[in-house]
Parts: sequence; C-alpha cells; structure tokens
Amino acid sequence: MSVYAKENPSFFSQCLKSIADQTVAPDELIIVKDGPLTDGLEEVIGYIDFPNKPNIISLPENVTQGPARAEGVKAAKNEWIAIMDSDDICVPDRFEKQISMIERDGRLSLIGGQISEFASEPGRAAAARAVPLDHASILKFSRRRNPFNCMTVMMRRDLAISAGNFRHFPWFEDYDLWMRMICKGAFCANHPDVLTYARVGGGMYARRRGVSYVRSELRMQRRLRELGVIGFAGYVRNVAVRTPARLLPAKTLAGLYNIFARKNIT
Repeated sequence: MSVYAKENPSFFSQCLKSIADQTVAPDELIIVKDGPLTDGLEEVIGYIDFPNKPNIISLPENVTQGPARAEGVKAAKNEWIAIMDSDDICVPDRFEKQISMIERDGRLSLIGGQISEFASEPGRAAAARAVPLDHASILKFSRRRNPFNCMTVMMRRDLAISAGNFRHFPWFEDYDLWMRMICKGAFCANHPDVLTYARVGGGMYARRRGVSYVRSELRMQRRLRELGVIGFAGYVRNVAVRTPARLLPAKTLAGLYNIFARKNIT
C-alpha cells in the first residue's frame, strides 16, 4: 500500500490492524511513503504490529498513487501481490479466500472481489460495488467499466511488471494496469464475497468530476481503443455515456452513482 501526507492516521491504523488480524497473514508488508508524512502517520508506522518487519519505502517527494504503487511492486519478493488502500478495511479472511481461489485454479493471475462501502462504521455499509466473477464476464464488463475493485486485487508480480507496472494515470492507474495485464494474457476472476470495506468520504464524488477528471477519462477511453478492447463505436458510446456526468455537481453525480453503479444494501 502507499500512504501520503493527507491520510487520516486513525483510518490508516484501522487498515493496518485489519491486515495484521488476517486468518492467513501475508509474508511481507510493503508500505510506500509517498513523500514526507505527518507525525501522526509516522507514529502509526512506528507501532505496526506485524510478525515480520515491514518493508518501508520512503520517497523523497509525492509522486502520486500510480508511481508509488509501482515502487512497491518492484520491491516485492513474492509471486503474488495484494493491493490495499490505506484507509480501507479487509475482512478477516480476505487473503484466505483469495489464496483458496489461486489453489483451485492455477490459470489465475489477476483476482479481486466485492466491496462494501461505508462512511463511518464498516458494519453500517450503505452500498456495494459488485463486479463480475468469471473471466468471460470480466472481459465483457471491462469494455465499459473497471472490472475490479482495486483494494481487493491480488496479482502475479511477474505479469504486472511485464505489462508495464502501475504508472502515473490520475484516477485510472489501476484500470490501466488491469487492461494491460489482460492484453498480456492475464486469466481473471472475482470472488463473490465482500473482501474489503471501502471508506467513502464526503469528497469522493467531488474528486470524480471536473475538467481534469474528464481529460483522464478520455485518455482511458483512448487507451482501451489502442489496446483493441473497444472499437470506434465503443469509444463513442463510452464517452457519450460517461463524460457528461463528470461535469455535473458532485451531489448529482453521487445520485447517479447510487442509481447506476452501486447496489444499495437494505
């Protein structure tokens, strides 16, 4: 995981605890400090309770999430890498369930699962982002939307690196890598269960709108076309459907997400 100065130390601490409490512990924990951190975040890192000493990578300046994650991938010693956002919470058996997936199907090289979104308490989740389960459905879904919830993903390190690793691509660095891995032959699956509680703050939708976001959205659609994932008709369809909404007020955009892109939990 990567962490930067604006993260909340309490959220970061909860995230780390959810990793330490896994029924199957990871062999190594890699934390990339994306530029100088606050004293509060440094204090959390100093008190990490983990069986093996974490690998702490300190970057001299903030390089944004894509390049920061790329440094973590390069430093990893294991065949499989799990991605985690520093303010989310893993369910206790996330890694156990994903390792079982890998053991059942040796073809897999890119896997994820479902998320449950929450604002304050994980037990009070209000919505979920459901993603398709099998390889064929993931490929079909990927022509329109990101087929993985990034904070649930496990991937083969060698394939991620051969596909070009994470890179600077604001808001789309994960989607960009998944599609390059798929085009390199990644065999995919998503677990049907919720594997991560994803924290959604009040500013999430405000960040997913505006001219800068539209530019990245258009760049991602061009990337899909360059990779041969979509043709010209698919490009026009995706741009027509997705881009105008990014110029709406944040509150309106949040409503559209809840109607079209999220499953409400009752």
